[in-house]
Amino acid sequence: LLPQGYSQGSGVIMSGDGYIITNAHVIAGSFQVDVSLADGRQFPAKLVGRDEATDLAVLKVEGSGLPTAVFGDSDLMEVGDTVVAIGNPMGEELRGTMTDGILSAIDRDMEVEGDWMTLLQTTAALNTGNSGGALVNDKGQVIGITNMKLVDRSFDGATIEGLGFAIPTATVKPVVDALIAQGYVSGRPTLGVTVRGLYPQEMEQFRVDHGLLVIQLEPGSDAAGKLETGDILLSANGTALSTSDDLLAIRDGLEAGDTIALEIQRDGEVLQTEIAVMERYQLDEALS
Repeated sequence: LLPQGYSQGSGVIMSGDGYIITNAHVIAGSFQVDVSLADGRQFPAKLVGRDEATDLAVLKVEGSGLPTAVFGDSDLMEVGDTVVAIGNPMGEELRGTMTDGILSAIDRDMEVEGDWMTLLQTTAALNTGNSGGALVNDKGQVIGITNMKLVDRSFDGATIEGLGFAIPTATVKPVVDALIAQGYVSGRPTLGVTVRGLYPQEMEQFRVDHGLLVIQLEPGSDAAGKLETGDILLSANGTALSTSDDLLAIRDGLEAGDTIALEIQRDGEVLQTEIAVMERYQLDEALS
């Protein structure tokens, strides 16, 4: 439930003692979560953990002998395989709806709110409320957790049909295991800063021949206290920066607690500073 109302989504029961998989965005901003089963039973749920980067969350209800899904291996699927999506399109009134289709792509890289995800693409119809539901193969095994569909925002938000996506079980399993074990997924270094390369006219304006423009800083990050939007990052740990991949390559070689020495240009002045690398889950917790 949300302070301004409520939101509905879908979920997949993974164990008889009440562990349930859904999407992180389904429960985002909620202060209370209730689970309704197909047989009409309702349970209050507790959040075990969520992972924004993969849009996965695990809930726990107090129950026993609950009906559980059988999980398959998404790595064994091929383009053209028959699949069905099961969920609650448009909410509880249509719960348990099944739609059929095929896998139209296996490794589709999609950017979702700043995070890149490798997803299964399907023609099975998905609608609001399907998020967190099951994508099932022809053996009745869950091979994905549905999480999004494409919308054409160029023409009054009209829906594009036949372009739905699901998180493959190859991604789901290690994330869910980590969430159950420790409540978060570790090993994801982040700086909390969003940058882009400079346009030619900007290089001329700032009188530089390389650099990255700081366009966003995440509250709670070390960068938020030391950088400002509009700063130009010239180098990191002595390496000149021209593309965001240059900075990511340096970040990915570090661990939480390490620091990156930055040379920056601000208002025409060149400055030196250091920012600490953080774990992604720590920053997500700071923002929640």
